[in-house]
Amino acid sequence: MVDMIIRLTVLAVTALALVNGLHAALVFVRFARHLAARSPHGGLGLWLPAFGSIRDARMWAGQWRALFDSHDLALVALRRDARTVIGRHLHLTLLSNAWSIALSTFAQNLI
Repeated sequence: MVDMIIRLTVLAVTALALVNGLHAALVFVRFARHLAARSPHGGLGLWLPAFGSIRDARMWAGQWRALFDSHDLALVALRRDARTVIGRHLHLTLLSNAWSIALSTFAQNLI
């Protein structure tokens, strides 16, 4: 019985992790498309910077900071989705760990 519960739990956690991974990939693709439409050269300078000096590195970091602090509605929605994905992943991790601890405790009492 405990073995079946463990198998079902592992199956459910794996399925949820897969769905969460797909959602994270979709959020990343939406973010990359938004950068490509917004930045010159498709945002290539943000993804693959070429630093000639410390000033270039600071400008690059400032561009990312301005992008993440933007009040653009598309970026606000992307940040919300990213927080959802991260929160869901943390919840799933903690939940699966709690299940494994609880089941191992019950399994010891059944033997």
